[in-house]
Amino acid sequence: MSITLIGIEGEQLARKIIREHFKVFDIQQLDWLVHKNGRYYAIEVKHKEMFKPPPFKGQGLNISQIERRISLYKDTGIRCLLLVIEKDSNGVYWQWLDILETTEYFDTKNKVRIYNISNFIKLKGDVRCG
Repeated sequence: MSITLIGIEGEQLARKIIREHFKVFDIQQLDWLVHKNGRYYAIEVKHKEMFKPPPFKGQGLNISQIERRISLYKDTGIRCLLLVIEKDSNGVYWQWLDILETTEYFDTKNKVRIYNISNFIKLKGDVRCG
């Protein structure tokens, strides 16, 4: 078994233990937690294709993730940054999730919230690995 598969199995077992033994059911797994200038920030990373119109080009994430990250921010002050690496072009876009929530978006039937890409900040330069 690879180290990746062992890690996935360990995370699944940990979730089960947390739910069954500690009776915690609101569990969220952050992609990254960073510390900068004396503050902590959550980073949610997405690496996927651009959502195509209608109604607009955009990127987003599951509504349940958004609700948990906004709750985390309100309860603890840990702000969440949505970092998107576009799969086709390797374009990199980012924006604070609380700011995106005040902008134009729409919810898909699969419960994914898509934010208009014009509300993201686009990084310049080549970020490809290798």
